Parts: sequence; C-alpha cells; structure tokens
Amino acid sequence: MLTAFHVGQTHHLGIPITRDDLARYVALSGDTAPLHVDAEFAKAAGFDGVVVHGAYLMALVSRLVGTEFPGPRSVLERADIAFRKPCYAPCDVKLAATVRQISEAVATIVLDIAITDDSGTVLASGKTWHRILDVRSLNDATDNDLPVTV
Repeated sequence: MLTAFHVGQTHHLGIPITRDDLARYVALSGDTAPLHVDAEFAKAAGFDGVVVHGAYLMALVSRLVGTEFPGPRSVLERADIAFRKPCYAPCDVKLAATVRQISEAVATIVLDIAITDDSGTVLASGKTWHRILDVRSLNDATDNDLPVTV
C-alpha cells in the first residue's frame, strides 16, 4: 500500500531563479533562442524581457519530484505541463505538487503541478505520473524519513 501518500496531500518548494542560472542553463542546453537571451528581441516580440526557458522550469519540476516529493524512491514516467505565462528572472518561483490519484495495484501516483511567481501568478501547470519504486521501504519509513508536506 502507498500509505505515505494521500489524495490532496501537497508539497511546496520555493526556488530563486537568477540571471546567472539562466546563463548556465543556456551554456548547458545550447538553447540560444533570442527570446531567452536577447532583451531587445524579447521586448519587440511583446514580452517584458528575456523569458526563462520552459525546459528550465521543467528541470525545477524534475528537482521537486525526484528529490523531494514523491522523491528518490520514485520514477517520473510522464509529464504534461502547459506554460501559461512568461517567467522573467530574477524571481522566486514556488512549485506545488498535489496528489491527485493513487493506484496501489500498480504503485503509481498522479500529481497536479503548479508553478507560480512572486505575485502568485500561475506560470505553468499540469500533471505528472510517477511509479513508486520501493513501496515496502517507503511504507516502513519513519516520519523523519518522509517528505514534509502540507
């Protein structure tokens, strides 16, 4: 049984995004699309400035689900995330993962994901699907071993 999780359980993670983070992401990914690196281009295209890569926001989702909730005893099988509003750096984003569905027979959970900015504007939202890899040890974990959730 997946007793460590319950429908409606939510986990939050706040992460600052700096311009240096974006520069490192550009260097790593090679994505030099002008919307993400050229402020004049971005403004001419109707944005307030360079836009944080959607894939960078997805990497933050991966960080949340892979290290915190549901955590390292799970594998991300699928993600369906829609980008609702542009994200501009520097900023602080808040990620929220809420358990939407639990399928004990196949040891999977579905999470609702939301990424908001400093003002609470939803930047991206969607769902992720996870297979829990080590159900037995997760169910035997003490409260100190489990992620802190609301």
